[in-house]
Amino acid sequence: MDFTLCLTHDCNLRCAYCYAGRKRAGRMSWETAKRAVDFCLEHTLNRAALTGRAPEAQLGYFGGEPLLEWALLQRSAEYAIAECARLGVKLRKTVTTNLTLLDAAKAAWLREHGFYLGLSLDGNAAMHDTLRRFADGRGSHAVCAPALEFFRGPDAGGEVILVLDPRNIMHTADSVAWLMARDIRSISLNPNFYIPWPEPALERWRAAYERIGDLYADAYRNGVPVRINMFDGKIRVRLKEGYAACDKCGFGENEIAVAPGGNLYPCERIVGDDDNAKLCIGNVFDGFDKEKRARIVACRGNAVGECAECAVRDRCMNWCSCINYATTGAINQVAGIVCFHERMAIEAADRAAAVLFAEKNPAFLAKFYGEAGG
Repeated sequence: MDFTLCLTHDCNLRCAYCYAGRKRAGRMSWETAKRAVDFCLEHTLNRAALTGRAPEAQLGYFGGEPLLEWALLQRSAEYAIAECARLGVKLRKTVTTNLTLLDAAKAAWLREHGFYLGLSLDGNAAMHDTLRRFADGRGSHAVCAPALEFFRGPDAGGEVILVLDPRNIMHTADSVAWLMARDIRSISLNPNFYIPWPEPALERWRAAYERIGDLYADAYRNGVPVRINMFDGKIRVRLKEGYAACDKCGFGENEIAVAPGGNLYPCERIVGDDDNAKLCIGNVFDGFDKEKRARIVACRGNAVGECAECAVRDRCMNWCSCINYATTGAINQVAGIVCFHERMAIEAADRAAAVLFAEKNPAFLAKFYGEAGG
């Protein structure tokens, strides 16, 4: 199972698009963290017994800013590693951080313990400082960017996450170019679907994806291929003719988030202020609310009838329950902005892929077709 521990409600930034709720001194106790790990492993072993598969778990750390609770992160991770070794569970570990507190010693410890890092940095200073500021209003780019030195090259063990917003979208393509120039090879473009996108911003968004497609193709031509989630994902899904069930999020089923106080939610994006009675599905000490969890799992997906007639329906992330909930208030209803984005992303990815395929780019063919090219 995939469990995310939200270690704190607190954060040292005040990003304008944050969905993690009000920033306050609400931290997870050691007792709650330990119980969360035990709860995760209990359900991982139960699922493995039911499916006949080897037990695997993913333990993620989120916030707020999880590195504010560095000692708790270390202690709970070391406990989880030891327990997984004892129980024969394969464990993957992730942490999402705003980079402000990530120094060489912390980066080395995380790498030594096999963590994959999500690095929240909106590219160059012009984009990043638009919305990612300290509580006193100062931009945070100058503090965050130096930590990228720990994550250069193809085996960096992390990805840089850019949040695309109507207020910063004009800087997005330049930010991707800025990251590529610093040998950042894994980039995730995460749109902010939580607010309206006016028409001029939509036009800038489309232009940004077109230019990013050119940058993506040039990176392959220059022998330094880069992973961009919106491009790699859409290309792979086209080759296998649509998202498989295992590609889709396990919202509430095999994907669970633990709030600092121990409440359980179907995704870390839903935790917020930990006051959503509609989607709280239990507590690590009391267990799941089985009836509510079953209703949520049965309801998730996409119930919009017109989507069934769409030519790109099998390549569209209309099934993402947390995005659906954020944009429509229902986990199975898709907003028009998601439709716009998915069509645009598919178009941009297909254009870049067609060019690289026609050129018989060896790195592209090896990555997506398992061929040496030529």
